[in-house]
Amino acid sequence: MCGRFGLFTDLSELVELLGFELTIDAEGFEPRWNIGPTSDVLAITDVGEGRVGSMMRWGLIPRWAKPDKAFGRPMFNARSETVAERPMFRDSFASRRCLVPANGFFEWRSDAPGKKTPWWIHAVDPSVITFAGIWSAWRGPNGLVESCAILTTEPNGLVKRIHDRMPVILDDEWREIWLDDAADRDALLEACKSRDWPNMDAREANPAVGSTRNNGPYLIEPQATLFAD
Repeated sequence: MCGRFGLFTDLSELVELLGFELTIDAEGFEPRWNIGPTSDVLAITDVGEGRVGSMMRWGLIPRWAKPDKAFGRPMFNARSETVAERPMFRDSFASRRCLVPANGFFEWRSDAPGKKTPWWIHAVDPSVITFAGIWSAWRGPNGLVESCAILTTEPNGLVKRIHDRMPVILDDEWREIWLDDAADRDALLEACKSRDWPNMDAREANPAVGSTRNNGPYLIEPQATLFAD
């Protein structure tokens, strides 16, 4: 799963790197090192007129959700192996796909019974990665709510030593396919496969990341080397 990530690159740099127009006030965009479900996250879509970046609730609400159920358990992840079939996700997978930028994400490694250690798995150069996401527009009694979920897949060689799932990460080529309305299902499922990324590394993170009330670069300062021989 992917339940926490960080995005602290300057917004103007993100715009230049990922090529999108803003629908949000840049003054209100703040760096965050500990983003959790139900937070508003930056999501990039392309509805035919170029890429657009907007803020969406992290926790997908399907368009058919009833108001008394819409804000219950947040569906912040979708398994790539079943996303095309599950009623909760399949409409969004077919026609509402997005990119969720990040500098890295957190996973917790089980080191002993009852003991889990957080690890920061991050991009090195360039320092920004993009997760494959799906989104939805739900109209409730108080107006329109746009929301998203991040797809997950089997872990690659780096992550499998920490956790049994990881977010789907897309490079430039797969980003284009993911946002293409004409992309067929086989190509989209191929995009979701686990891959090793040479520009990624991992290190033990500060245990304070366990609470979303904590935020700051100290959360990802090195605590230990990855794996001692």
